[in-house]
Amino acid sequence: MENLVDIKLKNARNRVEALKGFYNHLMFYSIVNIFLFIVRGNILQFFQNQVTDKNFIDWVDWNILIVPIFWGIGLLFHAAKVFQYKLKFIKNWEEKQLKNFLKED
Repeated sequence: MENLVDIKLKNARNRVEALKGFYNHLMFYSIVNIFLFIVRGNILQFFQNQVTDKNFIDWVDWNILIVPIFWGIGLLFHAAKVFQYKLKFIKNWEEKQLKNFLKED
């Protein structure tokens, strides 16, 4: 009986650590991207004063904007893993496979 309690406690601790990791990830995502959007105007103005190539300025602007997009996608995958979210088609596939295996046995 103690082994079952120990296993449940270990699983609960692992879930809490995973949640803490996700919330830290979310906090850093928010802080860094807020900072990027605040300084974005200053960075673009600096490059507009230093560089005359408009393509370069557009490249810098897109790179600043792409960071939150791709990082956000990674954050969504992290959230899906932590909160054990499965897409509907994956659940349906699992259910079909279980039914098939039950029919075979």
